[in-house]
Amino acid sequence: MTNKINKITTLFAVFLMVLLIIATRGHSNWISSFVHLPDFTIPALFIAGVYLRKFWVVFVLILSAVSVDNYAIVHQGVSANCITPAYSLLPLTFYGIFWSGKYISSLAINKDIIKNSLIIISVVSIQWLMATASYYFFTATFIKTGWSNFPAYMTHWSLVEIPTTLYWMMAVIIVFTLVPRIVPALNFQRSAG
Repeated sequence: MTNKINKITTLFAVFLMVLLIIATRGHSNWISSFVHLPDFTIPALFIAGVYLRKFWVVFVLILSAVSVDNYAIVHQGVSANCITPAYSLLPLTFYGIFWSGKYISSLAINKDIIKNSLIIISVVSIQWLMATASYYFFTATFIKTGWSNFPAYMTHWSLVEIPTTLYWMMAVIIVFTLVPRIVPALNFQRSAG
């Protein structure tokens, strides 16, 4: 019975995370008219890596993110500027986020919060740097100036993009800390698999 409950809980959690990815990664959707939230893909991958630990889960989350981007470009007319050969690295960096979850004991405020926070900040920064550097390599700016403009480019965009992911992670940590205290039946345990 417990295994069946865990499967149902996992399916429900994945469903909620996919909905959040669609709502926040969607470039022009119904939720954008009310509020523009930052992309939830990386927080979803951290949650999956820490608590769900199943390959099919990360596959569904990454496929959802890529599908949303594809839909936005093909059907909504969003610029395909960021779709370069570097885009093929993005799913690999997303998998790295998921994989790093095995080093995080919990997404809650506990005795390991400093260690877990440092891992989250480091992994988010490394993922961002890898994705941004590979994208920059395929831009017209790189063709003209090489790597000489990259430090300014990196400084500008890191201050815009990294904090938004970290804000989501703070919200996730608050939720994963408070919800089990309010509803003890929702005590998030790390998956053994």
